[in-house]
Amino acid sequence: MFTANTFSRAGSSAILTSLLLFLPGCGSAPPKETLLQAETAIQDADRAGASQYEPQLLSSARTKLSRANKDVDDDENDDARRMAEEAYSEAVLASAKAQAAKQAKETDEMKKAIQALKQETSRESESQQ
Repeated sequence: MFTANTFSRAGSSAILTSLLLFLPGCGSAPPKETLLQAETAIQDADRAGASQYEPQLLSSARTKLSRANKDVDDDENDDARRMAEEAYSEAVLASAKAQAAKQAKETDEMKKAIQALKQETSRESESQQ
């Protein structure tokens, strides 16, 4: 026989089941695109010479990307997104700094080459006099 208590328990079970089905939908989706962008930025930074010119920053970006992937595995998608965004930002910064350092090095080499040419030109003009 059904009593008010039976309906109450049945209602509670239905509510609990509904909540359990609904809660996974409340969380954010895994940040697949953000993870991919971070991975691409790290690869770009590596190609730009960040491993030589900005190894600590590049290493930090890799660590944060690894943490983001772990957070996705743990279904901590908001944390994963934040870590992936930080990894992306650090990789882009490492790439920019590496490119700036390479350009500064090239500029210094050009200045040295110009100075050497000036000295050679000066010696040649002195020897012709």
